[in-house]
Amino acid sequence: MSTTRNDTVSEASLKKLENRLDELVASCDKLKQENARLRDENAHLLAERGQLLANRDKVRLQVEAMISRLKSMESH
Repeated sequence: MSTTRNDTVSEASLKKLENRLDELVASCDKLKQENARLRDENAHLLAERGQLLANRDKVRLQVEAMISRLKSMESH
């Protein structure tokens, strides 16, 4: 009778362990997906940042040129 009870306890313990492992695998998969999404988002944001910096530099040069022309017009 003791063997049957031990088998039942062992089966219950194994089932509990199996369920916990399934949960961990599911959590791991979810984290991998989120990590991939965050990496994609980060790459997109870095590209957007590069474009914004390039636009800022372009506008800065245009403003500097306008200021230079205005100063030139003042002196004449």
